[in-house]
Amino acid sequence: MNEKIIQQYKKYILPTIPRNKLDEINSMLKLPDTRLTSFAKHRRLEALKEAISWKKGPSQDKRITTELYFVDEYTIAVEKPGKEAADDYKSCRHYITGEKTNNPNDMHPQIFKYGKRIEENLSFSDMFERIEGLMHSDLFGLELMGMLLFRAAFMLDHRKNDEGNWRYTPPEEVVKMLEGRIPTISEIPVRVFLYFFEVLSLNEDVKVYTLGHTDFSKDYGRVNTLLTFVHLIAVLLERKSLAKFAGAFARPPSGMAPIPKTKITEWFPLLSPTWSQQMFF
Repeated sequence: MNEKIIQQYKKYILPTIPRNKLDEINSMLKLPDTRLTSFAKHRRLEALKEAISWKKGPSQDKRITTELYFVDEYTIAVEKPGKEAADDYKSCRHYITGEKTNNPNDMHPQIFKYGKRIEENLSFSDMFERIEGLMHSDLFGLELMGMLLFRAAFMLDHRKNDEGNWRYTPPEEVVKMLEGRIPTISEIPVRVFLYFFEVLSLNEDVKVYTLGHTDFSKDYGRVNTLLTFVHLIAVLLERKSLAKFAGAFARPPSGMAPIPKTKITEWFPLLSPTWSQQMFF
């Protein structure tokens, strides 16, 4: 294990979280011994097909809202159609044909508070800024968020509801610990943002599927979106290089800088199935 991470644990984490509690967290978050992309494939396909089936309004001004998650006075939902679904929108490019086109299945992820939008728009870049704003937040809280987002990328914490549809259900004990360390992001409860990340990444799966990546044998869409946020968190934790993170945006996939999934336990050791064997403190 990286010496810097070992020192972070000794100096900042162990004084407030005993080893046995870390072992409990590891038991809930450790990665399964399986190919993550293959594991997630059918879950992703089923989830996006449900999303495509949701009703949409006749225009951008008359969208239909589908409510998905509820946290006290907050509701996390999608509105359809999204802006990329407009007939005159031609900024999408079909991955197979190269044709400039729209995305007829686009959705608009949204957070409501007491039934009112908290903002008109919360895009990928908006969320990026909010995570960046956590630079001086609790170190272990950031680590917990990074691990939850990594697992969400591969739908490891999704369960089917009574209607047989996939919903994000992260381990409650881990979420409560995160809430105790990073209660809010931009004055919005951190739990709300976890669900919003889920809806945002689902819409990315809808987009890449609609534009030609239909078999999900690669990590386009949800996976690369969430792994880019995980990469940013690893930079904020000073476990990954800022320069290399920035440089990754210059390589395909465009606009993404996903953290390498095969080395994830080097930067987030509590995800490791062999954590209990790493007696480094």
